[in-house]
Amino acid sequence: MSEGQEQRKWLAEILKCDATDVALQLIAGDASPRKFYRVSGLTSGSLVLMVSPPTENNERFVLIQRALESAGVRVPSMPRANLALGCFLLEDLGDTTFSLALEHCDVDVLYKEALDSLVVIRGIRTVESELPHYDQKELQRELDVCPEWFFSRALSLPLDEKARSVFAELSACVIEAASHQPQGFVHRDYHSRNLMALAADASLAVIDFQDAIMGPVAYDAASLLKDVYVVWPREKQLAWLEYYWERLVREGQLDEGSWPQFIVWFDLIGLQRHVKILGVFSRLWLRDDKPSYMRDIPVVIAYIREACHLYRETHPPLGVFWGWFEDSVMPTVTRQDWYSAS
Repeated sequence: MSEGQEQRKWLAEILKCDATDVALQLIAGDASPRKFYRVSGLTSGSLVLMVSPPTENNERFVLIQRALESAGVRVPSMPRANLALGCFLLEDLGDTTFSLALEHCDVDVLYKEALDSLVVIRGIRTVESELPHYDQKELQRELDVCPEWFFSRALSLPLDEKARSVFAELSACVIEAASHQPQGFVHRDYHSRNLMALAADASLAVIDFQDAIMGPVAYDAASLLKDVYVVWPREKQLAWLEYYWERLVREGQLDEGSWPQFIVWFDLIGLQRHVKILGVFSRLWLRDDKPSYMRDIPVVIAYIREACHLYRETHPPLGVFWGWFEDSVMPTVTRQDWYSAS
């Protein structure tokens, strides 16, 4: 029996109908190997079937969905799941992402609602012992994707001993900063395409949460406010960041005098994330044949250059990296089709 037939048979048993009556429409997915289908032909409404291979965090998806739902975070309900088949029947949240909602809704209201949800997520402790930690090894593993896939493969840029030393010092700096942050529940990919705006009750729902981890307090805020897909001026970023910080202080998760430090944490963990993304997007292009992600690389590079310039004096390894990046990397970057077309 083919994969599609197995899925239809499973759905038909659940929905108590003939397998031939189950209509599956492929809908937009994400950077992962998972596939999403809208299930139509139902007597009322529609559902989404997520088909996820064993290589994905399927057990963790179930664990996190239940933890978020129990904490009061709006996530897609999950009527049924079959881990053996990698099939998950989910509530259909529609097609309006946070990024689309920004075009016709009050921007401040939306961002504050997203940050309010993040405060709740941040406070979840029920699965703390079951989640991996964003420790030094994991942060370094993510950073190392950049020299392999972006510098070496995407740019064909040889890295000599000096360049590797510069990158190692940058890595050590941002990892040390991350280690000093209070640790807690981190969504890990909290941005405008992983939030859904629901027309029924004007609320936001959170998706793509299966890679959740225990990590730095400012990580998800950096993911949202230094979004690769929606870019805001720094003053806007900091205004929303201060709102989030104030909420965390009121919840007792941060000290009242921590605002200046929180900005540094936000910028440096954002830098770690964006350096990682350079490698991840390049890998999606070169290994997984998903070239569309390269359209967003110029934004990622702009974030990296900004952070390194801001902290070039207070954090010398960032200044050294910034100088090397400007002199040795940017001339090659500006010759790329994906950069000049931006």
